[in-house]
Amino acid sequence: MILVSKFSLLLFVLFSCSSTPDKVIKQVDAPWGYVFNDWDGPPIDIITYIPPDATEKTPLLFVIPGASRDAQRFHASWLDLAKRNHFSVLTIGAKKAFFPDEYSYNAGGVISSDGALTNENSRLFSAIEPIFNDYKERHGFSIKKFYMFGHSAGGGFVHRYLLFHENAPIIKAVAANPAFVTLADRSIDYPFGLKNTLVSDRQIRSWVNRDLAIVLGEDDVGPRTKPLSNGAEARAQGPNCLERGKLLFKDTRMKANELDEDFKWELITVPRVGHDNYNIAPFASIYLFGEKEEK
Repeated sequence: MILVSKFSLLLFVLFSCSSTPDKVIKQVDAPWGYVFNDWDGPPIDIITYIPPDATEKTPLLFVIPGASRDAQRFHASWLDLAKRNHFSVLTIGAKKAFFPDEYSYNAGGVISSDGALTNENSRLFSAIEPIFNDYKERHGFSIKKFYMFGHSAGGGFVHRYLLFHENAPIIKAVAANPAFVTLADRSIDYPFGLKNTLVSDRQIRSWVNRDLAIVLGEDDVGPRTKPLSNGAEARAQGPNCLERGKLLFKDTRMKANELDEDFKWELITVPRVGHDNYNIAPFASIYLFGEKEEK
């Protein structure tokens, strides 16, 4: 009887410790999108892609489009990469009717165009985690964190989002060709510096320790056309996105040294690529997910 009991106990332990297969997630059917309303701000269009044979643990990439807000085009530029590397893609479509300018979009809605701090709960920054939680619940994913990519205005959004949301559940992020940048300088008005914000040293310490790549096209040397992107404050950061991105990296590295913090950012420049989301995406994908051979 004692031997039987020990054998039964052993079987119980073995079966209890054995891992169960990951739940398989159904691919999204056409039209591959929906409108997200479950937050304190205006509606946001969402486009999703879930690869074949996805499970509850399949990684997710958030894509933040540029100033055109052309969510479909930005989403499409990642589909081949997502299929090859087996990750899902969620692209946000923040319509200009609700997010009309660079303050509300590139700069996350922290301040209004007259410089006043806004209600934190209705800022575009504050929509990201509710969208992530809704995505998991809607499709049955169990992942705890996600990846993020933004280009141009979206690149501006990404590096600022990590600054203002120090606990954002992000594994790695890419800010590509940002139109203008935010420096950790309290003598310069936001969104070019931190003056008139409530950003703390703790948030800056977290920011410099995030896995963030500034990815820049070496031919991205043309002028920007939007009011903030082409204003005096932006031009003081450099004549183009290439120089502004380099300044962001250099200045933030100096700030990390000043605070005696590790600096985990990477600067990646891409030859023969300009202000081009489609041709920047493969280099961003290598940083985010590693490199896989085409099948």
